Amino acid sequence: MNKEQVFDLLKELNFPKDEFYVLSGASLVIRGIREKCSDLDLCISEDLFNEIKDKYKLTEEKKNMHGFYKISDNIEVVVDKKEAFNKEEYNPYNLEDLHTILEFKIKRNYPKDQADIENINKYLNNK
Repeated sequence: MNKEQVFDLLKELNFPKDEFYVLSGASLVIRGIREKCSDLDLCISEDLFNEIKDKYKLTEEKKNMHGFYKISDNIEVVVDKKEAFNKEEYNPYNLEDLHTILEFKIKRNYPKDQADIENINKYLNNK
């Protein structure tokens, strides 16, 4: 998915801005650090989860081994307490803190993470 496709999905979901933030690859796409991502991962508040769980049939069976619920083929959400959100305000959506993404990618250090690590560091150095 490119930036426009990510924005289209977010508009379609129409979640309240302060009840979620965009994670990982999609947040890098929104910032222009990466051109494409494979899916849209969101961290949502407990309140938002309670509002949407019936609509999207978010049951324990739809939760993967990492704690994400599958809303559709290309959208997954994880639930956290709102006060624990690790986000940056970014227009028009809140995004996962970039330093957190960088730390995760350095620690995991998969081959696919190498380009992201390099590009995130360039982005941070130019800020």
